Amino acid sequence: MVVSRSRSYFILITEKPLIKNYLGGRIKSINVYGTMECRMDQTEPKILPAPPNIIASLRAGFDAIANQIIIIMIPIIIDLFLWLGPHLQVKTLVNQLINSMASSADLSSIQSGEVITSSMDVLRTTAVQFNILSLLRTIPVGIPSLMAARLPIEIPDGVPIFFDISNPFGVVGIAIGSMLVGLIIGCFYYILIGQVALNGKIDLGGIIKNWSWSSVQVISMALALLLLFIVISIPSMCAISALSLFGLPLSQFAIFIYFGVILWLAFPLLFAAHGIFVYHINAFASVQRSLLMSRMTLPTTSLFILSILVISEGFDLLWRIPPESSWLTLIGVGGHAFISSALLASSFIYYRNADLWTQETIKMLKSQRVVPSKSN
Repeated sequence: MVVSRSRSYFILITEKPLIKNYLGGRIKSINVYGTMECRMDQTEPKILPAPPNIIASLRAGFDAIANQIIIIMIPIIIDLFLWLGPHLQVKTLVNQLINSMASSADLSSIQSGEVITSSMDVLRTTAVQFNILSLLRTIPVGIPSLMAARLPIEIPDGVPIFFDISNPFGVVGIAIGSMLVGLIIGCFYYILIGQVALNGKIDLGGIIKNWSWSSVQVISMALALLLLFIVISIPSMCAISALSLFGLPLSQFAIFIYFGVILWLAFPLLFAAHGIFVYHINAFASVQRSLLMSRMTLPTTSLFILSILVISEGFDLLWRIPPESSWLTLIGVGGHAFISSALLASSFIYYRNADLWTQETIKMLKSQRVVPSKSN
């Protein structure tokens, strides 16, 4: 038997019938008593698909909301409720906390007493403006709200109705209830935005079908993220408190490091909830998908998140120009609802495209085979 091998194919000459693949090759022609030509499979070079386009995602998100403008009524209603509705305050509890801090002999002997004093002033200001119902704005899923961040204490032609909750258990109960309601309504809003962004239409049947399951997954994710935050924050706060004894600059540096670590951990989780609404997967699988996608598309995803922050914060400066005592604030409420909804729709489109790119890239990389060369 004679074997003639070239760079791309083999020629086998045999005196006996031979019907088989040789070295994984592909039989091109065969003679029972003659020559068989066997060509090797050649893997053609594959080009990786282009990463998701940021501008296209933003444009598609704004177009989707403009075509279904009724969606922005949900954040508008939430903002109007937080602005014109009743305000639940905790001034009594905060003032009691401040008085106990001021009368503490231990705190008065600390060298960083100026920090404690400034913290008390911040607490007093917060106690006047804080509304427990602002916790309706939840993360990682929630309704975007201008008033939840602005915390208004005035309304046109007067002041809102204030209720001072002095019972600690009542405050905790209202806070937990507000966050649960915010997460559940946020799930409805996210499903609605996802349908409009990805399908271009609203399917109420699909919303009702997936609402309860999505709410359970989102609440589970929120509890897990809260637990992670507590596990990181408690030892960090203890360390920062200990460093504050050695001077203010050292404690400020420690706070800077703490927030840096929080941001570093939070960035890959920005799309953690999107998989629940796009692919209907559980919370754990959605987090895994977000981590993989963020790692594979880090430069593009970073630029996309930066673009959203610049657009959102830039317009928020405009929406905050009218005073809270003027009806012109309604323009800011409507504008904020539209911009926030459009940016959220853009994030769904970007997430789908980036995830498809990630899965296709991984599939192509796995399909490549490395054949070791034979040494002469």
